[in-house]
Amino acid sequence: MTPEDRLRALGWDDDVAARVAAVTRPGLVAARVVRVDRGEVDVAVDLDEVHDLRATSTKAAKDCVAGDWVAVDAEAARVEAVAERRTAFVRRAARGARVPQTLAANLDVVLVVAGLEPGLNPRRLERELVLAHQSGGVPVVVLTKTDLVGPAATQAAVADAVAAAPGVAVVALSSRTGEGLDRLRSLVAPGRTLALLGASGVGKSSLVNALAGTEVQLTAEIRAGDGKGRHTTTAARLLRLRDGHLLLDTPGVRALALWESWDGLAAAFPDVEELAGSCQFADCFHEDEPGCAVVAASDAGALDPERLENWRRMRQEMATLDADLVEAERRRQRAGRPPPA
Repeated sequence: MTPEDRLRALGWDDDVAARVAAVTRPGLVAARVVRVDRGEVDVAVDLDEVHDLRATSTKAAKDCVAGDWVAVDAEAARVEAVAERRTAFVRRAARGARVPQTLAANLDVVLVVAGLEPGLNPRRLERELVLAHQSGGVPVVVLTKTDLVGPAATQAAVADAVAAAPGVAVVALSSRTGEGLDRLRSLVAPGRTLALLGASGVGKSSLVNALAGTEVQLTAEIRAGDGKGRHTTTAARLLRLRDGHLLLDTPGVRALALWESWDGLAAAFPDVEELAGSCQFADCFHEDEPGCAVVAASDAGALDPERLENWRRMRQEMATLDADLVEAERRRQRAGRPPPA
C-alpha cells in the first residue's frame, strides 16, 4: 500500500494532492493535522493513531489548525508548510480584535449542534449557520437531547429550526438513546470530514461519543440555573471514527463574531435575498425605504420580524468590520508599514 493509499482514509483525493504538491519539496511527506496545542502539532499519515507524529511548527506553518494538510519533515519532526485550504471555519478573533481566527480546516459537512434543553435559540442558530455556510461546507442542523423533552417540544423545536435554516437538513436526536443517529449517518458518507459547531453544553461531546461508538470525549453536565456547559473540549481535534467518518471537534464557543461573511449571510438568509430582488430600489437597505419588499413581507407576517432584525444586526456588524478594515489599511499605508502577513 502506497502512502497515498493510506492517506485516502484521511480524506486525500486528487484536489488535496495538487494542493500539497504546490507547497512540498523532496524529502517531505504529506500528513493531516489532528491536533494543535501550545506550539506542537500532531499529524496523521493513516488511520492508525500509533503512526501519528508529534511535530513542531515552523514559522511558515505557525498558523496550522486541525484538519489542515501539511508537508512534514518526518526525521526532524517538523511541519514545513501548510497546503491551501479548501474550506475553513473562520470567525473574528475574540475581544474585538480586527483579525480572523481559523478554528478548523478542510471540512465537508458542518454539523451545527443545538440542545433542546434548556431550549433552542433560533437567533444563535442563524448566526452559526452564517459561519457554517461561509466555511464552504454543507450545513446540517442537529438538535440534541430529545430524551430530555417531550415529543411535542421536539416537534416545535424542529419547526423553529426549519424556519431558521431554509434549505438545510434538520435532524433531532438523542445521543443517550441513539434515536435519530441513523438518519444523521445517512446524510454523510464515510471518508467525509464532519465538523461540529455549537456552544458549550449543547451535547457535542456526547454526540461525538455516540457517533464513535465509544467514549472518546469527556462530557460534563450543564450548570443548573443558566443551562450553560463547561468547556469539555479545549482544542480542536480531528477524530477518526470506526465507521470511516472523520470528525473535526471544535471547542464550544460563546462569542461568534463574524469575519467577512457576506456570502454566508446570503446563503443563511435565502428568503431575505429572494425578497430583496423585488424591492423598488436595487440598493435598498430594507429599513424604511419606499417599495421595500422585505419590510412589506415582515409587516404582512410572511417574514419573521425577529429573523429580519437578526439579519440587520449581522449585516451592520460586517459593514462596520469592513469600514474598520478599510480605515486600518489607510493608516498602515500612511505610516508606510508593510501589509500584515
